[in-house]
Amino acid sequence: MVLTSVGLPVEGIALVAGVDRILDMMRTALNITGDSACCLCIDAMDKRRKARKGLKAGEAA
Repeated sequence: MVLTSVGLPVEGIALVAGVDRILDMMRTALNITGDSACCLCIDAMDKRRKARKGLKAGEAA
C-alpha cells in the first residue's frame, strides 16, 4: 500500500477521510454560493441593459 511505503500508518487514512468529508461539504457550499452570486449579478446587469434599450422582460435584445 502507498501509505506504508512512505512510512505513514494505515489508520491515518480514516482520520484524513473524516476531515476531508467536512471540508468537501464546505467547498461544495462555497461553490454553490459563488455560482448563485454570479447568476444574480449577470441577471441584474442584463435587466439594466434591457432597461436602457427600452426592452421588456423576456424580449431578446
